[in-house]
Amino acid sequence: MKVTLSRATLVKPLQMISGVVEKRQTLPILSNVLMTVTEESLSLTATDLEIELIGVTPLEKDQVTQTGSITVSARKLLDITRALPEDATIQMTLDGDHLIVRSGKSRFQLTTLPAHDFPSVENGPFATEFEISQAKFKRLIGKTHFAMGQQDVRHYLNGALFDINQGVMKCVATDGHRLAFCAINEINVGDTRVKVILPRKSILELIRLLDANSEVVITICIGDSHFRVISPDFTFTSKLINAQYPDYDKLIPKSVQNTAIASREALKQALVRASILSNEKFRGIRLHLDRDQLRIVANNPEQEEAEETITLEYQGSGLEIGFNAAYLLDAISAIASDHVRWSFNDPNTGVLIEPSDVSDSLYVVMPMRL
Repeated sequence: MKVTLSRATLVKPLQMISGVVEKRQTLPILSNVLMTVTEESLSLTATDLEIELIGVTPLEKDQVTQTGSITVSARKLLDITRALPEDATIQMTLDGDHLIVRSGKSRFQLTTLPAHDFPSVENGPFATEFEISQAKFKRLIGKTHFAMGQQDVRHYLNGALFDINQGVMKCVATDGHRLAFCAINEINVGDTRVKVILPRKSILELIRLLDANSEVVITICIGDSHFRVISPDFTFTSKLINAQYPDYDKLIPKSVQNTAIASREALKQALVRASILSNEKFRGIRLHLDRDQLRIVANNPEQEEAEETITLEYQGSGLEIGFNAAYLLDAISAIASDHVRWSFNDPNTGVLIEPSDVSDSLYVVMPMRL
């Protein structure tokens, strides 16, 4: 294997796949990247046995002297490439059990492991396949991912549910204390009905990979045990969580007695300021709702207290309810409209938070006792 390319050509796919490579591996080869050179392209593959990410860069024929494949330390190759000048030209040559990297007067000799020992994610059949823009798909998971569980014993909560039915793709995440929901219409999948749970790490990796401003079309493939995203720059494959997700529809309040509408920015800033003096561990705050007024109170074990008052549209009776400030801020920050709608029944049931102008996303936050 022998290939010559610019630093920029190599550093982009290396940075792309670096998030999948685990720092502490039981198998040494999992800290390596599989490098495959053909006459048309350079592909770099990383895996942790749960996720596989392949970054592809096109090459000209005069850049490739000899095709081939080998695995080499992903971190060391990335560090070397980053440390070289931006306009550097890099030549990589396989010499026995070592990869020789040359650039200008610099020379690096890296230990390799055979390409045939590198594990690959099994290519099972994908029963569901459709196309969507990067921006739409990133928006779908970006508005829900923060509500996923973290190391919850209920492993199915440590991920996000994709529920596809009759051309609508829904994404749901919950950790038992709050729920986030977003939907996209007009997905071209016919009458397909499928529900799958994508693990937390996979969701976070996709958020890193996808461009929120790109209308480039990606292909999503869903099988019994794997989820794949194919873009012009990468192919991402993840195992699915094999479990039954809770019936999220039952967690969303259907009939509510009280509704308040507030400025999203005013509410967000008031919550940020008040939460500064909340209990650092529990982040608890008290909301006092009265006619056209919301008072937010926070205090901590040091006997410190913060109070914020904002005006809003509310005609119901007086109400006091406690919440985790961070949960409220996560939901409000995910909403793009100028105003948010709060719907609730009493201090013991969850509050439904929605944008005031569209209905493609919603959030439920359970109260806490203070």
